[in-house]
Amino acid sequence: MLIEHQGLGRATVYRYLRALSDSGFLAPVGGGGYALGPRFIEMDRQIRLADPLLQIAPPLMETMRDQVAGSQLLCRYYGLRVLCIHQEQTDARIHSAFQRGKPFPLFKGSPSRIILANLPQPRLQKLFLFHSDEIKAARLGDSWVEFRDQMRAIRKTGYSVASDLDKTLVGVSAPIFVGPDEVTGSLCLVRLLAECDNKDIEHLGELAMEGANEITSRLKTGRVPVAETATITEQKERSKRRRRQADAATDRQRERA
Repeated sequence: MLIEHQGLGRATVYRYLRALSDSGFLAPVGGGGYALGPRFIEMDRQIRLADPLLQIAPPLMETMRDQVAGSQLLCRYYGLRVLCIHQEQTDARIHSAFQRGKPFPLFKGSPSRIILANLPQPRLQKLFLFHSDEIKAARLGDSWVEFRDQMRAIRKTGYSVASDLDKTLVGVSAPIFVGPDEVTGSLCLVRLLAECDNKDIEHLGELAMEGANEITSRLKTGRVPVAETATITEQKERSKRRRRQADAATDRQRERA
C-alpha cells in the first residue's frame, strides 16, 4: 500500500519504515503491519511537562470540580480543529464526544465556537470565504454579515452554549488567551442537559469565565505551579547530566582510538 500510494521503490519504502521504527515513530504489529510507535507517548509526556497551559489549568480545574458537578474540558485549537487536551470528571454519567486528543471542527460545539468568536475579524472573513458551506450547515449564518453578528454576540456574552455534538449534554465554554486578543483555547463545563435550566447555564457561564480568566492571567504573567516547575527543572538537570555523560563517553572513545 505504501509503495503504491507514495510511488516509491520497494527498497526505499522499507528503508523509511526501518528508520521510522528505529526512531520509535512506528512499531511493527505483525503480518506486515505497523502502528504508531512509543515515541509519540514520550512526546505526549514532554507536552504535559512543558506546556504552560497544561501546567496551569489542571490544578485550577481541580478546585472547580464540586462547583461544576459535571465534567470539565480544557481545549486547544490549531487550523480548523479543536481538541480536548485535559479532562476533569465529577459526574460518571457524562460521556462526552470531546474525548482527549479527538479533534472536532472549529464550527461545532461550544468549545469550538467560543474560540471562533474570539478570532480576529480578518481571520473570520477568510474562514467564511473558504468554508461558508460548513458555517451555514452549523447554523452560524447564511451570509458574512449574519456570521459576523453571531460571533460578536457570543464574544459580548463572554461564553458559548451548545448541545449540537452531544444532544443529552450541554457545554458552556469561555475563551483562554495568551496575549491581547490572542485566543489559544477554551474551558468547557459540561452537565446533563435534562438537569440544567437557564439559571444553571448562566451559573456555569460565570464559572467558565472565572476559570478561563484566571488561566489567562497566569499564562500572561508566567505563574507556573511550584511542583510542576520543579519537575521541569529536574528534567533539565537530567538532560544536562546525560549530555555530560555522552561527551565523556565520546572523549574516552577518542582516547582509545
